[in-house]
Amino acid sequence: SCPARVRKGEPIRVLCATPTSRPVSMAAFLRRADSLTGRAFLRRLSAAFGWRYVAACILAYGVNQGMGEKFVFGARQYYLLDDIGMTSAEYGRVAGFSHIPWQLKSLFGLLSDTVPLGGLHRAPYMLIAGVLGLFALGMLTALPAATVSAPLAGFLLLLTNVNFAMPDVMIDATVAERAKVRPELGAALQALCWGSLGVAGVPAGVVKGYLIEWYGARLLFGLAIFAALAVMVPPLGGWLGETRRAAASRKGVRAMCGEVWSHPTKKVVAASAALVGLYSISLGVLQLTVGRSHSELVDSLTLGGNFGLTTLLYLLLRRVDDCLARAAVFTFLSGVLQPYSSVLFEWAHAPAADSADLRCRSAAACAALDAAVANGTAPPPPDGSLPCGWAAAQQLPCLSPIVYTWVGVVSSATLAGGTALYATYFQTWSYRSILATSQAALFLINLLDNVFVARLNLRFGVSDVAFIFGDEVLVGVLSRLQAMPFLIYAAKLCPPSVEASMFALFMGLSNFGSAAGQYVGSALLRFFGGVEAPAFERLGAYVFTRTLIGATPILLVPLLVPRGTPQSTAAAMGARISGDVELDKLKGGEDRQRLNSSEARPAAEASSEGDCERVERTV
Repeated sequence: SCPARVRKGEPIRVLCATPTSRPVSMAAFLRRADSLTGRAFLRRLSAAFGWRYVAACILAYGVNQGMGEKFVFGARQYYLLDDIGMTSAEYGRVAGFSHIPWQLKSLFGLLSDTVPLGGLHRAPYMLIAGVLGLFALGMLTALPAATVSAPLAGFLLLLTNVNFAMPDVMIDATVAERAKVRPELGAALQALCWGSLGVAGVPAGVVKGYLIEWYGARLLFGLAIFAALAVMVPPLGGWLGETRRAAASRKGVRAMCGEVWSHPTKKVVAASAALVGLYSISLGVLQLTVGRSHSELVDSLTLGGNFGLTTLLYLLLRRVDDCLARAAVFTFLSGVLQPYSSVLFEWAHAPAADSADLRCRSAAACAALDAAVANGTAPPPPDGSLPCGWAAAQQLPCLSPIVYTWVGVVSSATLAGGTALYATYFQTWSYRSILATSQAALFLINLLDNVFVARLNLRFGVSDVAFIFGDEVLVGVLSRLQAMPFLIYAAKLCPPSVEASMFALFMGLSNFGSAAGQYVGSALLRFFGGVEAPAFERLGAYVFTRTLIGATPILLVPLLVPRGTPQSTAAAMGARISGDVELDKLKGGEDRQRLNSSEARPAAEASSEGDCERVERTV
């Protein structure tokens, strides 16, 4: 909208701010543009908090989680299913056990708050996590797959998740502490962390499939070693900016615990977190150690234990608020009632390059291999291995690791698309309406798995690659539409003085519900029987039953999900949380600022304040 100032033969000037302003020179324009780049963003944070702390956030979130998680989680399925030779039922037990650290994030915060090591609350725990990750990843890289048992693999993978989850808690705690000192930079710190996660994760997510295709899964474990080393640099270099204090005495620790236990709401939330943590550890150990030898007993104990946890959790949290208790129960049950297993991946994928599993070799390649074995130029296949080329002979999909890599990239993109879709069209919907609708749509989309298994997509001219990409896009969007209202009402229902601890409990229940869903999926596989390679005889019946069970959370929505919309207060949602009415009565920004700047909360709460801030920005 600038007036025309360009004449023939004169230098071009660009970007008038207003019609009456002077034209801006190119040098001034470049200076202004530079202020909006990532380099200026990093300089601004470095000036406020120091470059070492900014680097610590990038190493923990970007390198360790963004790259390390992509490598480890990308290699895990190929390593356990192909290299070690687990069934999908065994894989579900091992994967569920290895995710225990993510269910204990709030307890990690409590531990670091009450038990400082060497006078420091954050750095020692971060260093311990890095050492454990370094050890586990080194063992997974060095040990031949034939020598690794299921319990050992589960234990080593659990240590790798400690390496990811514990530094996540420590960095979130330091972010929350600095956001209180410089609140105007709180969102920028969150952008630094999550931006690092995304920027570093994209290239790692793209190359992992090619590396598995060419070199095998164990190479990715080796590359993840550098991520574990990266997370050890900040604590060793003192980059977190902690001030060493006198080690807390036993009396001091007891006083901290007594303060939490004397507060009625804090006591209930702490007891609930301890209950979830204790049960998740016990169930994971049970599944890993005796899940195969005593599968019927373990499956019965799992189903009964899930019911018992649901009941106890409701009875505990209803002392704080009935609406809160019902929402927490729904968070757990919505994961449990969606059984998950890797059997579709086992059925559809092609093994890594160096795997002894030769299922997807062509008939000509298998004949050449047989001739090489007969001539003594190639080693014979391991005892008990399946025939060469059995999957190719059955015309199974045999999707390469590269295909699954790009499926993961598309899945990440759909998260952003689902978030934008919710913010644009669905944020005025009630919680119950959007959750029931998205769950019903997800049920219909999951029915397409039966089309995939029956190979009907090929009859309609849809290739396996196109089908799985389309399915992933739809599932990703719908899953995000389910997650967004949950994040919002979980943040709104947190009681005063324990907001972050209760939010961490919600997140732990969500993570544990997904893990418990894997245990239920393994139990369902055992119940059907015959859902194993090479025949996969009852795969269609299993997939259909799993899909039907996944629709049952729709029935729970009217009973457990709060009423209201994202614009509703906690009271309008049906909660009777003390302090909600008082907060509504506060007038003016000074009162709210005084409320928010009250006495510092325990680090167990601060460790998850980053999550709360992310939810606030989403709302």
